[in-house]
Amino acid sequence: MKMSPGRTSGTAFTADKETLAGYDQLLKKLNGSNLAYLHLMGAPGTIEERIALFSRHRAHHRGNIVADLGFTQALGNEILGHGVGDAVSFGAPFLANPDLVGRSAQGHPLAQADRETRYAGHAEGYTDYPAFSG
Repeated sequence: MKMSPGRTSGTAFTADKETLAGYDQLLKKLNGSNLAYLHLMGAPGTIEERIALFSRHRAHHRGNIVADLGFTQALGNEILGHGVGDAVSFGAPFLANPDLVGRSAQGHPLAQADRETRYAGHAEGYTDYPAFSG
């Protein structure tokens, strides 16, 4: 299941105190649901703010949590190191780096995805990013 309790989008949705309290209750109820994992979108912010948000979720959900939202390798490792997530998701970086795991393991720089072609419905931006060569 994927949820975005920390998402804010202008006036359409705000992760205020009341909304987050509702998510707290939902996360508690999901404990008995036998989910393989709960994919939680975080919120932009400092590493301390991200850890605090995922810590809040971890306090209410005992199952596996996949943390997501703009993580670098270092930020992802920090989230995992604090025990507030069981895995970290890297969505957009995989688009521009088909060899993301290898690049990360070898310390190679990451290519930047072209936002104009991302999720545009064409092959461009999905299959035209080369693997690292250097």
